[in-house]
Amino acid sequence: MSSHPDPGSGTPARRLDASMTLITQMLERPLDPGYQEAADRRTAAGLPRATSTTTVVVIVMLLLTGFLFALGARSLRTKPTATVAVKADLVQRIEDLQTLGTQQEAKLEAVGKEVRDLEALALEQSGLSGITDRLKTLSIAAGAQPLVGTGLTLTLDDAPAPKGDADAGSRPSSGFTSGRVASADLQIIVNGLWASGAEAISINGHRLTSMAAIRFAGQAIIVDFRPLARPYVITALGDPDQIRSAFDPSFAGLYLQQLTEQFAIPATWTSSQSLRVPGSSSLHVALAQPLPGNVGSPTGAGSSEGGAPPTGATR
Repeated sequence: MSSHPDPGSGTPARRLDASMTLITQMLERPLDPGYQEAADRRTAAGLPRATSTTTVVVIVMLLLTGFLFALGARSLRTKPTATVAVKADLVQRIEDLQTLGTQQEAKLEAVGKEVRDLEALALEQSGLSGITDRLKTLSIAAGAQPLVGTGLTLTLDDAPAPKGDADAGSRPSSGFTSGRVASADLQIIVNGLWASGAEAISINGHRLTSMAAIRFAGQAIIVDFRPLARPYVITALGDPDQIRSAFDPSFAGLYLQQLTEQFAIPATWTSSQSLRVPGSSSLHVALAQPLPGNVGSPTGAGSSEGGAPPTGATR
């Protein structure tokens, strides 16, 4: 920028950018004076302003820099160690044992059905067919008998991107991030379904009875000492419309709504005319009666040999 004379004083006016000398020089003369002088000499001698080796040197330097970055990234990559191999082996063994346990449970259920059929046949041949009906009724009430009927399923899963710093409020998250489904969530929802008229409930194929519990074990949710894998599918038998109309305005329904809206935990309801909940393989129902000769005994129940439980007791 050129200066202009001051009409009043007759001296040149101060440049407006005089306080930015360094920036002005960089803009007006971007090339260093030494390089500029060398370029002028080459131009005066009829040579190109720069040597042809400059481009080659730059390319070589770029390739060398990229190679060094690649070596650094490779050296930072985690290498397989004995610990990783042992962990992978343990995970594989756990998965194999879980698969074996599932197969054994299915086999146990099939054998249990066969045993119940044989017991019913033996009682019928003994003229005690009424006891068979009573045992079946008690088995259904206790949860030892598989059931099929109308009902609905509720599928819960962890939030797509749980936020570790989200405020969980008064929600019992058991130390997990707020976007994860906790055992307390399943407990509240299942209790709400029972109160809403559900006749039988299972979670991921595990029957809930008076002897089952939903708990945390480390980083897993367990039902009746069996770990669950997400998503969590709750199956409830009963009238779907009646259950939903009673569940939605209840505390459990509002709690589920909070999980969905505040913590982004997806919840999907599905009704069906044919759902199945399995029987609990850990339960066995027995019916006992006092012996005729000991009805008036001082103990009031059972025989003198075993002390059987009173009539209709289950175990």
